[in-house]
Amino acid sequence: MASIIYKNELTKRKFFGYVRNSKGFSEKTIECYEKAIWLWEDFSHKSDFVKFNKTAAEGFKNWLKTKKKANLQQEVSVSYRYDILRYLRTFFEWLSKQKGYRIIDPTAVEYLRLSREEAKIATQPRKVEVPSLEEIKAVIEGIKGGSEIEMRDKALISLMFLTGVRITAVRTLPMKSFDKDKLVIDQNPAFRVKTKFSKRIITPLISYLHKEALNYFLEWFNYLEEKKEFKPDDPIFPATKIENGTENLSFYNTGQVEPIFWKSSTATSKIIEKRFEQAGVKHYKPHSIRHLLIKRLSTLPLTEAEKKAISQSLGHEDTRTTFGSYGYGKIDEDKQIEIIRNIDFEGKKKEVRQFIDIETARQLLKEANNEKVDN
Repeated sequence: MASIIYKNELTKRKFFGYVRNSKGFSEKTIECYEKAIWLWEDFSHKSDFVKFNKTAAEGFKNWLKTKKKANLQQEVSVSYRYDILRYLRTFFEWLSKQKGYRIIDPTAVEYLRLSREEAKIATQPRKVEVPSLEEIKAVIEGIKGGSEIEMRDKALISLMFLTGVRITAVRTLPMKSFDKDKLVIDQNPAFRVKTKFSKRIITPLISYLHKEALNYFLEWFNYLEEKKEFKPDDPIFPATKIENGTENLSFYNTGQVEPIFWKSSTATSKIIEKRFEQAGVKHYKPHSIRHLLIKRLSTLPLTEAEKKAISQSLGHEDTRTTFGSYGYGKIDEDKQIEIIRNIDFEGKKKEVRQFIDIETARQLLKEANNEKVDN
């Protein structure tokens, strides 16, 4: 048994190296593959991967369907099962081409799929909860005081609202990524900015929704540059400075930051959660701020060139991703209901219009006849 576990571990390590270096997948994505394989090992009692076949694939699907959410009695969602299966498919497809595993039937890998009906349910667009413009303004304006931490938090949320930049990129932005003259953020992986698929993204600051937000960010950036003398490679949103207190207990130094990048996005997310709570606003995930920006932009009468420019600034190759996959390439559900309820199904409005048109025509004819008599 120990030798099989060791063999499986070596195989997994080789696979993770493949998707990391050949496919360029992020560590977060690799963790998803790791979780899927762990579930397979749990189901198969850590048996040799070479034993994978159609029967095992079908058995795993049924087993996965009975899984419960952590600390809950509720079964896992269809979308969860869909994702686990697609990660496993990639793993076993790769494995079936490796030396010592080519006896795996490639068609068995295709059994790691949901039914068409379940797949459709899993992949249908999900309604994302998005804060209102008023709520975001309340959060930003609710950060009072002039301490470094308060200035930083205000500028951080402001920049996310001005650009739609993802939180992972925000926490890794160095000072040199901002062009003050052009008001542009250069999300450049060469600067060690963590972007999706390690793509360089040029993002102008859009301040039409809340012009004060631009001032808050610029004030913070200038403060770091002039007062704190931050260098080009220092972070725009530095970590909170920590000092040792009595009895060697760590505590946050009141209102101060230091030129160190946050180690993960968790701390940044906590900042946003805290500021929402302080403003008395329901907490939304950081990504919802990006959704709000796109939602508002979607209401504008944009040309195709303008849509493409906005799409690129958000890191999308296709405008359909920006205005379609994000759920704003279609009519909002509430607006959809309103439009349908106001449709004149019985043609009464049309009859009124026709009646008005006839009356107008008669009046015009009468006026014309009067003119003839006068002449």
